[in-house]
Amino acid sequence: MSATKDGFSRDPSGNATFSGTPLATLMTQAQVTSPAYFYDLSGIFRRARKLEDAFGDAKHLVAYAIKANSAGSIVRTIAEAGGGVDAVSGGELMLARQLGVPSRKIVLSGVAKREDEIRLALEEDILAVQAESVEELQRIQSCALKLGKVARVSLRLNPSVAIDSHSHIATGHDAAKFGVAQSDVPAALSAISASENMLLVGLSTHVGSMLSNPISYLESARVVCKFAAHLRQDGAQLEYVDFGGGFGIDYGQGATSAPADFAREALALLKQQGLQDLILVVEPGRSLVGPFGVLVSQVVQSKQSGPRKWLMIDCGMNDLLRPALYQATHRIEPLDQPPNGPLLQVVGPVCESTDDFGLHSLPVETQWVAIRDAGAYGYCMASQYNGRPLPAEVFVRDGKVVHKSPSPGVAHWVRGRTEA
Repeated sequence: MSATKDGFSRDPSGNATFSGTPLATLMTQAQVTSPAYFYDLSGIFRRARKLEDAFGDAKHLVAYAIKANSAGSIVRTIAEAGGGVDAVSGGELMLARQLGVPSRKIVLSGVAKREDEIRLALEEDILAVQAESVEELQRIQSCALKLGKVARVSLRLNPSVAIDSHSHIATGHDAAKFGVAQSDVPAALSAISASENMLLVGLSTHVGSMLSNPISYLESARVVCKFAAHLRQDGAQLEYVDFGGGFGIDYGQGATSAPADFAREALALLKQQGLQDLILVVEPGRSLVGPFGVLVSQVVQSKQSGPRKWLMIDCGMNDLLRPALYQATHRIEPLDQPPNGPLLQVVGPVCESTDDFGLHSLPVETQWVAIRDAGAYGYCMASQYNGRPLPAEVFVRDGKVVHKSPSPGVAHWVRGRTEA
């Protein structure tokens, strides 16, 4: 791969570029209508390789949280860099397998796995089903018994650690639905030891998303290490510990620690705890793909009502839900010049007041904009609400369009509803 600048940048003339090529040029090459997602596969590969390299010779698995972006080209790119998958549904598990991800590089998480999803995990013989409650272990035992298999299980522990993040993406506190409470671990271990159809192979945790540094991450990891050390003293044959993911990215508010920094800190902790012979699993999602996606949108019109000024674009909350769901802010910039001009309230066409992307410095005459850092939790959360077609997706490698997935269009939506 060439030394082309990864992701979004600007050329000497001020034009927005992506993977080193002007976005306007990529739009022409792709021949797609807006709104359209663009992904830089070269940047994703290099980010994934840098994380892999941070582990050195240590036994590890980078289990990409496929929910962040499940596009086949992206999953294959991360797999080519050495990664596996953290799936949270049977659909994601099947997708990973069909894209060639080895079964022992896949873990299945999730608080309410259906029986068919558990059965699929056992039939595919993945690294582990990550159980999140004592009750779920009973269901895994029942399914394994029916199949005549031994279920490889991991306990996802709730570390009882609060993080400084949006409440919707904090998962490790006591009120969260995720994980086995530490007080319930003895009951969970008893359920596993009493079964001939379950084998405990790992312990895992996940404290939440958008971590700017490893402090909370390591606090959560220490809980896993504590239980792992006790279990090994009692003779348990653990294969791995999983410290989760949640590595943040810079959405424009300031730099965050790189995924490789989290890996190095995690390895140091593992060695300090005398657990360095175990496989270390991490579950990055956003940090591998978020900075390497942009959403291009066309301006429909401006509007002024008294002192208020709006810029209305053809991208809505159905295309990018994060601002409405998490009050997230994405940088929005014109394609033909650096951001400047008055502060305009950028809004979409969806008939909801939450269809609002916030205030941005933009020229009133702007015709096209790029919504930056949209590679994670974008298209995969999109919908056809308001009868709007899904956005197109365009995949770029070394500054060239390699393939695309065009929007199905309004006619497709109408036909689907009339046939329903």
